[in-house]
Amino acid sequence: MSLSSVIGRLIGLSQLESIETIGLRWNANWMVGGGGWLFFALLIVVGLVVFFYTRQSLGQRRLARVLLPVARSLALVGLVVILAQPVIVMKVRHAVRPYLWFVIDDTASMAIRDEIASQEDKTEQFREPANPNSTGVPGVFGNAQEVSRTEKVKEVLFGRGEKTLAELAKFYRLRFFAMRRIDGLDLLPQSDSLDAASLNSLRDELKASGDMTALGAALADVLRRKAGVQLAGIALVSDFNHNSGPPPEVFASRLDVPIFSIGVGRPESQDVAVDLQLPPFMKKNERSALTVVLRQQGFAGEQVQLRVSVQRPGQPPSEQGPGVPKSPSTSGGEELSTSSGNDGSLILERTVNLSDRVVTIEVPFTPAETGQHLFVAEADVLPTEKLPQNNRVTRDTFVREYFVRVLFIEDEPTWEWRFMREVFHRDPLVGPEGFRTYLRSADPQVRERNPLFVKSLAIPRRDFFTNDVIILGDIPVSAMSPATAEMIQEFVNDMGGGLVFCVGARYGPGQWTETPLGQLLPVEVPPLTRLRETTFAPQLTAEASLFDFMRLGESQEESAKAWNNLGKLAWYYPVQRVRPLATVLACHPYDTCLDGKTRQPLIALQKVGRGEVVYIGTNEMWRLRRKFGEKYYRQFWGQMIHRLAIQHALGAEKRFVVRSDHREYRTGDEAVITVEAYDADFHPLDAAQLSESWLVGTLFVPTESQHQVREIKLTQTRPGWFETRIPLYNAGEYRLVVKDPLANQEVETRFVVSHQSVEFQQPTRNVERQRLLAQLTGGKSYELSEWTNLLTDLPQEPRTETVIRELEIWNTWPFFIFVVGLLLCEWFLRKWLNLR
Repeated sequence: MSLSSVIGRLIGLSQLESIETIGLRWNANWMVGGGGWLFFALLIVVGLVVFFYTRQSLGQRRLARVLLPVARSLALVGLVVILAQPVIVMKVRHAVRPYLWFVIDDTASMAIRDEIASQEDKTEQFREPANPNSTGVPGVFGNAQEVSRTEKVKEVLFGRGEKTLAELAKFYRLRFFAMRRIDGLDLLPQSDSLDAASLNSLRDELKASGDMTALGAALADVLRRKAGVQLAGIALVSDFNHNSGPPPEVFASRLDVPIFSIGVGRPESQDVAVDLQLPPFMKKNERSALTVVLRQQGFAGEQVQLRVSVQRPGQPPSEQGPGVPKSPSTSGGEELSTSSGNDGSLILERTVNLSDRVVTIEVPFTPAETGQHLFVAEADVLPTEKLPQNNRVTRDTFVREYFVRVLFIEDEPTWEWRFMREVFHRDPLVGPEGFRTYLRSADPQVRERNPLFVKSLAIPRRDFFTNDVIILGDIPVSAMSPATAEMIQEFVNDMGGGLVFCVGARYGPGQWTETPLGQLLPVEVPPLTRLRETTFAPQLTAEASLFDFMRLGESQEESAKAWNNLGKLAWYYPVQRVRPLATVLACHPYDTCLDGKTRQPLIALQKVGRGEVVYIGTNEMWRLRRKFGEKYYRQFWGQMIHRLAIQHALGAEKRFVVRSDHREYRTGDEAVITVEAYDADFHPLDAAQLSESWLVGTLFVPTESQHQVREIKLTQTRPGWFETRIPLYNAGEYRLVVKDPLANQEVETRFVVSHQSVEFQQPTRNVERQRLLAQLTGGKSYELSEWTNLLTDLPQEPRTETVIRELEIWNTWPFFIFVVGLLLCEWFLRKWLNLR
């Protein structure tokens, strides 16, 4: 046994490789002054021993006369050293077994019985048909030859996979997590040894009980937990049907750990799914187009009956709840009826041939009223369809008499300003009435007469907060008063407005660092940062494909062609670092930030408060117009503005907003209803300004016979914020109307309650997301039957860790043996010499 292994055992490290530094410290209080007191104590002890043995008659045995004083002196020195409490402080390097985390999907979709049972799986437990009432999903489960996804995972991982887990445990420390909550993971209890009892305990923990699949929240929790942990990889077992919370791809790219995605569930099944795509807003008395998308698997050549209906403001909710659509009708043929939508709820009824995998139907609609409109699209259930819950979809949109209001603040008419003005003038969601600009270099008389221009940046609050998106161009900080900067900060943080920093070559983003706008920037820039002139072609990051305004075209090839059309840029402003919550969408091909790893960002996005901020490190995006005109340029800016605008109420409607925390609920849930209220100058409305200290609303509750009307009270929780909670027991469409006490107008919102779980809206596995998560992190994607490949695909390189260890030598067994051994030696010698 080597000295390193002995020291390693003493300090609790079985695989000690080397000792880098070593030092000595005394912990006793009387040793605070240094080693002088210890030297003095040892001198006294040795002196007493010598004095004692000089008085003893030891005869002529020279060896005894030497050994006895030495043994007694060393023993007493050891006792004095114990009182001084010496500690050896070592910096050591040792080999470690990294962790391997298994994250297992335990949501309700894992109860779907679409896995083929093997001969080993066909137990009485698997052959028992599942109880549909336990999940509320009739018809999802298969025959006796099929088992649920959870049961398949239990058998493959903890049954037949016992030997593989034992082999993995030789190289990795295994931990198992269940993904069943919408805010993180649950660590499953397990013992250090993966014996049969431990594996059975893990099997019993998986019950497919989660209500939603929040892959993004799960990976965010992994990101928090992995701090300071040697993590070799994550084995993510799921059907990858993410339906709640932030997208998982954003957190996967930050993990710096490979994800080995293990897919459960069939990638295809017999199913017809209905989706309804609406424009974010519609304009009153102008024709719009709804898009109904029918996706079929296993029903090629069949026909299905499709209906699209609408409910308008003030119209009672539909008597029909949002449950399973009715069975197929016997009527056939082509389009049965189409309505303009102005005189009834049904706007389309048609028999659709499922000739392709995806069938798209455009439905024209001209709204005659303003306010929230609720659209329902449903297709009849085909006889052999397994999942009827996704045959009906409900979506809502708002109809307004005006569209998005964009304020562009710029110093002089740059090319970006010129082309953007043209784009938004023709944009159907902005138009000439929605686009306004403050141009500092413009003639004051032009700003006074031309309605396109804002006269000055000293805009009254009641006018300023009616804007929806603000674009901040290359304007000097001196042109903006501190009050205006604070209003922009309030506009983003509190009102949920959108802000775009469009950086120019003249002034740069560093000038905003020491202003209220500096906290809104997704990047950190020193105040005196200078322009860096270099020729380069921007590169898109992997996260860019997740944002619609970065996808220029209908395919990846077309999008790449559009971005290549931007050409090479000649300059950019370097930044110190990217803020932790920001997402970089485009970057420099090789220049990095201060950390030496992160590429210099050119386009970045960050959620700030309730709003969102986009940083564009160049005002030369107009180069996208080269060769293709404004096609891709309009798509880039138009989709960005739409994204920033649709996250909040538009225009003056921001002053009094009624909303529910979700658009769709399940029976038994609780809806949180909030009213965000401001006065005419957009100061928070206080309860003291009301005739009563609360707001009153009218709730229309669906019942079997007729709608029940209930009065609810919304109490103030903070200035400008009123709230109440409503338990939801009936399925159907709810309508809530709250009266604005200042404008004396009624504002409404609607939401849907159903029996079905969102978990069963997608019966097949999302193979695309499964592969993407593995690709983003450098991992691999497997079928469940291939998961044993982890043994060969996991990184096998040895890992070491440098740690500081303290060894209390006075409290170790070698030191104890040393002191006691010396006392025993002295005792035996004295007995041998017949001394007392």
